[in-house]
Amino acid sequence: MMKKSFGFTLGEILIALSVIGVVASLVIPQLVNGHKAGVAQSQFNTAYSLMAKAVADMDADNISINPASYGTGAFYTEFKKYNRVAIDCGKYAATNTSVCFSTTDSASDLSYKSLSKKNMTSNEKQMLDDGAFVLNNGMLVMIENNIAYGVMIFVDINGKNKQPNILGYDVFAFELTKDGLLPVGAEGTGLGATSKNLWGSKSPETYCDPNSEVLYNGITCSYFALKNQDYFKNLYKGH
Repeated sequence: MMKKSFGFTLGEILIALSVIGVVASLVIPQLVNGHKAGVAQSQFNTAYSLMAKAVADMDADNISINPASYGTGAFYTEFKKYNRVAIDCGKYAATNTSVCFSTTDSASDLSYKSLSKKNMTSNEKQMLDDGAFVLNNGMLVMIENNIAYGVMIFVDINGKNKQPNILGYDVFAFELTKDGLLPVGAEGTGLGATSKNLWGSKSPETYCDPNSEVLYNGITCSYFALKNQDYFKNLYKGH
């Protein structure tokens, strides 16, 4: 009497593998993007926490946190004392351009992009050149300090030599106010001579829109990253 075989045929195995492949192609990208979003969220929270603490420590030491107290480039000198600096990029003269934004030749430094994923214009780049340093965790901190925009702190949360280097993705802006540090776009920010006529005069959404061609696009995204717990999940969906 013939024994029945309970094994799988080659055709059945191939069908099963095809199904597994289809499922994997659908699930794995979601898992990867979910991981990227989680990492970015954690890095953003850390960046804001460290920057806000440094400002609070300055205030506790009776060092002024009123942006009106600082002439062009002066904030960087005081602020870096309250951070764990691994590499000092300097003011207007970054020497280590592998980890620092080039301020001496910013025209040729195409490292950073706006939220619309276009190279930053010269005006946008000027917001990164009033002093910079790399923290011991690899984050790059870049300062904007003049009467046109006030005092802002830009943080590349994973460092210059890691992509995507896009404002609103891994580069976020915070503004110094006399009451502390706030994400750009929050109430009480955008009051500088120029910024009050740009993101300070419109809804924050206008300057955090991937489909917009507006100048400085992405500068208010820190506000939404802090406000919306799904910001990074939505950002990395489909990327």
